Amino acid sequence: MRKITLLTLVLISICGCATKQINPEPSPFNYLEADQSLIELLIQKGSNAKKVHWVSFMVDCKSQQQVAEIISRAKVVGFDDDYIFYSEKRKLWSSSLSAYMKLNLSEISSFRAKLMPLIPSNSCETVGWGASVEM
Repeated sequence: MRKITLLTLVLISICGCATKQINPEPSPFNYLEADQSLIELLIQKGSNAKKVHWVSFMVDCKSQQQVAEIISRAKVVGFDDDYIFYSEKRKLWSSSLSAYMKLNLSEISSFRAKLMPLIPSNSCETVGWGASVEM
């Protein structure tokens, strides 16, 4: 009887280990897909993609010092800053880094490529952007 009980426990343990769900590593954020979706949305709302737009990239980090450093380096590569703001609810410091550019994937990606090396990934959030509709 002990052998049957022991065998049953071993089988249950093996079965439990074999069926345990493993959470996959989160995949990196797909900026190209998100950028293209936002461009399409702005065009649907009436924006003329051939016109120059004032595009603002939003930066959210854990410290004011990080945001201030990003701003100072972003100005060197052609961005203007709008503000530094602390969100008590989100516990993040934020800024908007803006530049004039055409509303196409190539230009948005080019400006993002200038900005991303300035942003520490371990303490800052995903960088989003926005623009007003330009007819």
